[in-house]
Amino acid sequence: MRNTTLLIVVVEITLFPARFRHSHRTPPVGSYKINTDGYVKDGVASGGGIIRDSSGQCIRAFFSFYGDCTILEAELRAILDGIILAQRLGLSVLWVESDSTLAIHCITKGGGPWHIQATLRHIRHLLALDRDTITHIFQEGNQVADLLASEGWDRRYYYEYSSQDLPRRHRSLVQIDRFGLPTIRGL
Repeated sequence: MRNTTLLIVVVEITLFPARFRHSHRTPPVGSYKINTDGYVKDGVASGGGIIRDSSGQCIRAFFSFYGDCTILEAELRAILDGIILAQRLGLSVLWVESDSTLAIHCITKGGGPWHIQATLRHIRHLLALDRDTITHIFQEGNQVADLLASEGWDRRYYYEYSSQDLPRRHRSLVQIDRFGLPTIRGL
């Protein structure tokens, strides 16, 4: 069965051009990667994220419930929660990755509506943009954070997972990312 599964992955990689394949990239040795995502359903928001080391291993994952807010606010609050968690764990040299190009633009270039400015200032204060990195990832490569964000909406509270108590589905997605297996984006 294992060989059959591997063969299917190889066939998918061959059939789809590179522009349709997206996979998680691990951070350089000595740094940590935070993948985050925001989620809004019926006007109610949540967020989640995962912190990984340079081998792709989960250090910690989280989800949080934010209540009434926009998707941009949820994306930024998830980024902020991830940075605060990393700093609480004593981690530095961070690579923050989000599937929200607007959130990344607001953090790196400035701007955005007035109601997000305090969150933006807090993020910029905690990140050292000369040392830390913030980049975009396609949604297909951000599946663990997406799953955590929707879990925050379902559970409606803040929670952290250690690497040992990460649920099976989450662990499976982390392993797929660690092996660098791509996710195929729709044609």
